[in-house]
Amino acid sequence: MTPHVSDLRWDRLVAGELSDAERADALAHADACAACSSRHAEIAAGFEAFATVAPALPRRAPRWPRVAVAVGAIAVAAAALVVVLRPPAGEATRTKGGSGPHLMLAAGPRDRIAPVVSGDRVRPGDSIQAAYTAATDGFGAVLARDGRGATTAYVPARGDAMVALPAGTLRSFPASTILDDVAGAQVVAIVWCEASVPIAPLVRELQATGRVAPPAGCTVDHVELDVRGDP
Repeated sequence: MTPHVSDLRWDRLVAGELSDAERADALAHADACAACSSRHAEIAAGFEAFATVAPALPRRAPRWPRVAVAVGAIAVAAAALVVVLRPPAGEATRTKGGSGPHLMLAAGPRDRIAPVVSGDRVRPGDSIQAAYTAATDGFGAVLARDGRGATTAYVPARGDAMVALPAGTLRSFPASTILDDVAGAQVVAIVWCEASVPIAPLVRELQATGRVAPPAGCTVDHVELDVRGDP
């Protein structure tokens, strides 16, 4: 537990998703806590910056521009553009007959995280953050296979149980990851399911094939990143 207001709660406050009582409690805490007051101001300013920058982005750019936005909810808001701009025959794989949620990925230095799609270049030390928009509650995981073939779960970092993902718009998975110094193609598999499924079989499948076939009731989005340091 933490005495501070979480980024998720600030995200929901700025998005207008908190009740009046919840909003009042968070703002009252911020009035007495300089760190939370600063964080609230950063997230709110970032949303305003995103609203200004977003219309200027091209609809079909081969690479995403590195838009300078705040971390946390703002990176997720920028990442939502992936849903609009990713080519229709893209990476998402859904179960037959299901519309599924929208899954997305953002990456980059902590102060310049931005949406990414397959083929984009990232650098060791960059942060990776998955996000989603879903009409119903679900469960999720973020898996990755690096350039050496090592496969792991980014989210959750421990255990074999998926994390709970409440319904909502522009929500982030509960943790981000910092890339290590392994160069090469890194496949990130973002998994959202109606009901929790074991993660271990998905990790083994990703390691063996480079892809994760969506289990029943699940949506999987693959993003292949080019991890390279400066020349």
